[in-house]
Amino acid sequence: MSIWRLGEEPPPEYLELLYEVEGSDGGSDGEADVEDEVDVEDEVEVEDEVEVEDEVDVEDEDEDEVEAPPYSPHPGHTSPESRERLSRMDDPTTSREFRERSRSPLPSSAEPVVPADYLEVMFDDFGVQLDEQPTAVPAEGLVVVFDEFGVALDEQPTADEFFAPDTHPLYEIRDRERDVRNRRGTSGRRGGRRGVRGVRGQSARGGRYPSRGRRGGRQWVVGEPLHQIWLSDADVPPELVSLATDVVRRRQRGLQGDAVADITERGRVASESEDELFVDASDGGDAPRRLESQNLDFEWYPMDTFQSREEDFLPERTGSVRYFDSAYDAFRSYWSEEVLGLIVAETNSYASKINSASFQADWFPTNCHEILCLFSFWMMLGVVRMPTVTSCFSVDPLLKTEVFRRIFTRRRYEMLNRALHFVESPVTNNENPSNTDARSFDRLHRLRPILAHLNSAFQSNYILNKDICIDESLTLWKGRLSFKQYIQTKASKFGIKTFELCESTTGYLWSFIVYAGKESGTDLQQSPGELKSTAVVKKLIDPLLNKGYRLFMDNWYNSPLLARFLKLNGTDCVGTLRSSRRDVPVVVNKAPLNQGEYIARHSGDVTVLAWQDKKRITMISTCHGASTALPRVSSRPLSRKEAFKPQVILDYNKFMGGVDLKDQMLEPYLIERKRCKKWYMKLFKRFLNVSILNSRILVESSTHKHHDHLAYRLELVDTILSKHLSHCPQSRRYTVSSSRSTHHQPNRFVHSTHWPVSLGSRKRCFVCLKNGKKNIRTSYCCESCRVPLCVEDCFKAYHTSP
Repeated sequence: MSIWRLGEEPPPEYLELLYEVEGSDGGSDGEADVEDEVDVEDEVEVEDEVEVEDEVDVEDEDEDEVEAPPYSPHPGHTSPESRERLSRMDDPTTSREFRERSRSPLPSSAEPVVPADYLEVMFDDFGVQLDEQPTAVPAEGLVVVFDEFGVALDEQPTADEFFAPDTHPLYEIRDRERDVRNRRGTSGRRGGRRGVRGVRGQSARGGRYPSRGRRGGRQWVVGEPLHQIWLSDADVPPELVSLATDVVRRRQRGLQGDAVADITERGRVASESEDELFVDASDGGDAPRRLESQNLDFEWYPMDTFQSREEDFLPERTGSVRYFDSAYDAFRSYWSEEVLGLIVAETNSYASKINSASFQADWFPTNCHEILCLFSFWMMLGVVRMPTVTSCFSVDPLLKTEVFRRIFTRRRYEMLNRALHFVESPVTNNENPSNTDARSFDRLHRLRPILAHLNSAFQSNYILNKDICIDESLTLWKGRLSFKQYIQTKASKFGIKTFELCESTTGYLWSFIVYAGKESGTDLQQSPGELKSTAVVKKLIDPLLNKGYRLFMDNWYNSPLLARFLKLNGTDCVGTLRSSRRDVPVVVNKAPLNQGEYIARHSGDVTVLAWQDKKRITMISTCHGASTALPRVSSRPLSRKEAFKPQVILDYNKFMGGVDLKDQMLEPYLIERKRCKKWYMKLFKRFLNVSILNSRILVESSTHKHHDHLAYRLELVDTILSKHLSHCPQSRRYTVSSSRSTHHQPNRFVHSTHWPVSLGSRKRCFVCLKNGKKNIRTSYCCESCRVPLCVEDCFKAYHTSP
């Protein structure tokens, strides 16, 4: 710490720290070593400083040198002229002239910033003013405290007095830090330490912000309340206010159709076509309300005037539409006789066209009972994991599994998988873009009837709770496919992507869209200039508008315009937000936040909040303010401190995982795990598996009881086999008495433990003794009852008579 008066000579250590002079090893003869001018107890700190000062010469590459005031962090203080002038500091005739030239570059007619007779300023080891300034001020003097940009805190001068409009410290310091990082990557090692000390106040160990996570000189720790900055517009720097005003003006000109492409807006043209994406084409009474011109203009205000509230949830009851008390009834609500009849007709039609003599010799038409048994076979493949499909029919004692051999023979299963179809195959090639057939542009035409049926059945059988979410899901597929997607955050990573709307608490899949590439637009009616993410949300949420639902989405979907459109149609919107989206407030986007700080602004019914945790998080909501709260985690020990978070983030973490919850519950029982040659067959198995999960949620909603997932699937398989296996068509080659056709006879399996076994000795029969025949002896007994019984008549009579 150094203290001196305005008319006195400044301490040498402050001058060396200010102008970052190298040590005596690389300086001129007039330069003094830093260690020779400090006390013994300060040697450790000064040694660290010298190591950093040895690396400052990289900053000398700047061509435009500007003289900086003694308290300014401007990088011009490292120029060669500055070091040459410093070498002459010992000369009394030049010291005063040097101090006069190093003052702030104010115009000659400007008033001095410090009108006092003397000045006391305290600096740390790096030349930065300390937060706690001396409080003892002489009556005739004045203590002036400067911020990190060298401006008096009590009376701030305007930006025009010190800097040009394009060199404001808020942006200039960021440019210098970027230049320092770029040079640091090519400078190599010097003095055994990497990194360059760029601007005044930067950490000596290469950190960008020495006060990151600090407010008032104290670091924010977990468990302390969050701090909201810039509660009013008066706290916002005038440069940000001017920038935000310019953005609003450009937006208003764009709404009038006079805007042109602007580089500052990332080259996007603000035209009226971009606002048409919220116009519904239908003229019916249930059509969504469109955004008027006054709703497209976003002006952001502090949160003290925020008055929006959460929408009222209108549905009187939620859950299953009908009462289901069995797994079979709930499952058949999705797979009705109509859709099963379609599968049977298309399968038999396609099988008759297969050009194979061996196939035609063994094939016989299928029916609805056999299709259901095929579903049960796939369900058991999800429960009992076999290495290959052929292993299911093995007679090896180590691999033999009776349930698979009971349902099908290997030959019949292979023929069913080869012939299974859901729609008539097109005559022309689907991948040929020159084909004029409408189905050639619909890459999902092979599954179109099934997808339409399941979408309708999922929606008609269940009423969602208030909190819902939209996210992506991925069905694993590593083969060749033109619209195969890669999502790093998913477990599968490669596969077929689907956009899904699920209930947040149960994971019930209510509606979905299969992504088939940019060229295939059958599912999405996208207007010109409309974002694909917006079209996805509109299609999925359309039946639920004006009912008070609360929709959670991630930053790929959210935007201020979409949030306002949903709020206008009676639906709340909550989620993360990309800061590069259009209409995001500049004040929130550009605010310099330390860890534990947040800032929020609202534009009527839309709120945008930015929070600095380990990284910056931007949220958007139409029903949240700027309140904070503690998360409630019952499994967390009481001794562990919980971090405060904004309420919008707590709700997002709680209700955003509906799609991920569905995928987690399906993971242990994936019936599409086995490799398929046809991509659409794997996708069909995926939705079959989802229908099982949805049927379980129907039963739990009806009975208000929890049902174990494994037990539910086993019950469903057992019911299907008991009802339909005996009605499957029989082979033309084999009779019922044949050993291969006996697999279709479920009655030969008796679930019992009462079997006659050898007793080892002869004893009196229990039934004969009861009937008065005392001399009848037998050498057999019941395996479980251990009662001696005659095998011929007494064994049956004992187990059937009361």
